[in-house]
Amino acid sequence: MKKAKNKGPVAVRNPKRLFTDNFTGTVNLSRGDRGAVQFESLLEQDWITRTDAYEHDLVSVRHQPMRIRVWDHDKYKFWTPDFLLERKNRIPALVEVKPLESVYPKRDDPVLQARQRLEVKHRFQVLKSKAEALGYEFQLATENEIRIEPSLQNAVLMLRCVPSRIPPTWCGVGRTAALQLPRRSLVSAFEDVLPPGVDALAVALYLAWAGEITLDPNSKWSRRSTFVRGRKWFAPEDDMESRFE
Repeated sequence: MKKAKNKGPVAVRNPKRLFTDNFTGTVNLSRGDRGAVQFESLLEQDWITRTDAYEHDLVSVRHQPMRIRVWDHDKYKFWTPDFLLERKNRIPALVEVKPLESVYPKRDDPVLQARQRLEVKHRFQVLKSKAEALGYEFQLATENEIRIEPSLQNAVLMLRCVPSRIPPTWCGVGRTAALQLPRRSLVSAFEDVLPPGVDALAVALYLAWAGEITLDPNSKWSRRSTFVRGRKWFAPEDDMESRFE
């Protein structure tokens, strides 16, 4: 008899569609263990995309990783976090990805709305306390934290240029080219120092994914975008090199 192949960590329960945004599927991470992460909504998919794009120290993401017993309103309830987020040298985080409406319910009756919002606030305070008691960080993410533009669009664009999707030689020549340019420069300037046939924007997106440069976070990325070497974006007046160029 053949043994079943190990498909890695699985969710502790099957997908449960609670909201109208009920799109399900998986995302293959480009970092860390490069695992396939399940999602139950487009909002969760967007959260995974942002996490994969911008968490340079990402180790893994697990969907619905555990079932936790929580004491709330004089009785035990069970909580299944949406995700377990693990990063290098960081406390692991239990993540709740929720539609804004479920966190800040809107009702025609202002008294009912106020009561329900207090109940929701209490619920997340209980979950946060339980997570921290178990040694986890607690994160709550809604559209306000996930669907920030242009950074979400930029995350999608960046993930098209991870090492598995561009020629391996472009990674090395891209690093060399970045060091030949001023610390603050334009993506289009790569074209002057890259070998013929190497796409400047693709190289810039790869280097941004790798954390070796930071593209201007305030605009949609293109060949006209500005970048700086390193993971931190800074204002022009903070760039000491630019003062002497």
